[in-house]
Amino acid sequence: MPNFNQFKNQDLRKILQAPEIKNVLISAFIVISVIVYLYLFKFSGNITGFFRIGSVLPLSPFLTPDQTFIFKDELGYDGQQFLSLALDPFFRDLDTLESLDHPAYRYRRILYPLLSYLLGFGNPILIPYVMVAINAIAIILIVWLATLYFKSQDFNINQALFTLCIPGIWIVLSLSTSDLVTGLFFVAAFYFYTQNKPIYTSLMVSLACLTRETMLLLWLALVFTVIFRKKYDYLRFLVLAIVPPLIWNFYVLSLNLLGSPGTGNFGFPFWGIIQKIIGLITGGLSGNKLFEAYLFILLILAFVLTLGLSYRNRSQTSLLLVSGLMYFGMFVMTSLYILNYYLDYSRVFIDIYFLALLSLNISQFPYKTIFFSASGLASLAFLALHS
Repeated sequence: MPNFNQFKNQDLRKILQAPEIKNVLISAFIVISVIVYLYLFKFSGNITGFFRIGSVLPLSPFLTPDQTFIFKDELGYDGQQFLSLALDPFFRDLDTLESLDHPAYRYRRILYPLLSYLLGFGNPILIPYVMVAINAIAIILIVWLATLYFKSQDFNINQALFTLCIPGIWIVLSLSTSDLVTGLFFVAAFYFYTQNKPIYTSLMVSLACLTRETMLLLWLALVFTVIFRKKYDYLRFLVLAIVPPLIWNFYVLSLNLLGSPGTGNFGFPFWGIIQKIIGLITGGLSGNKLFEAYLFILLILAFVLTLGLSYRNRSQTSLLLVSGLMYFGMFVMTSLYILNYYLDYSRVFIDIYFLALLSLNISQFPYKTIFFSASGLASLAFLALHS
């Protein structure tokens, strides 16, 4: 008689040995290891340490001060804002508004906190864990989608693991902001575009815009690309895709919430970059300053790599080129408010690293390997030294 258990074991072995699954398992192991390291050693077993909660702004009414990991004499970081929204996305307690620095700006980025609230069943104890888990799963899914992308392009799928070298990946994971969720939709949109699936592509763009409004750049890049490529079947879906984000933004405006709309993040072309370079040159040679310079150089190289590789292969990757140009336009307009600190620009411009990741190197010179190896060193340094 046939041994069905043997067949099952053979099938399971084949599945686990599939290159796509190997990449997923490797990324899952590394991500879980980093989370355990941060949770136990950096945050003393307190999940709220992942949100960089400062002592300056009022605490969310759904958090207990003596059970919250608070960084004394700090303003806090964006993760604190997302956590406050996730704990009370419908403003049942008006003190939630007091805990937000710019409610009108924060509330526009609703998808990550709302998803966390729903998956956490509105439980204030469970929600912080869910938010960290969502970001962890996002990293793993980005690796999986990048693997499928390179497989469909007949390129070495192991380069999908370069995802784990991106400094912004670990910065966002440790600070619990929405950029990994946005990155997941961003990479998914590119994958579905290469598979000529306009509905899925447009859906991913719509979700990305609900997570972070700067994803309008991806929407515009797609519109320009499909018009240039005469893929007019995409246009009706892309028009529908932008409707939910527009409706949500108009709704937020109708609430007349207080706070800046975020326009201070941008200014005159190249002025923020010039100020940043002057600050790096005149700021002395401390370890922190050298690391800051290293991360800023990596960001510039990410643009060079993306635009260089996508231009050389523009007949196949025109969307990458157009998106890279869009993000470069945003980069030159960015003020020192964002460019002043590596935690900010490495997170805000994480998508240019994804564009560099998805670029296809058709030459023999290992441009991507060198760049992502240098990025991996920065990631290791951040995990080891950042506190």
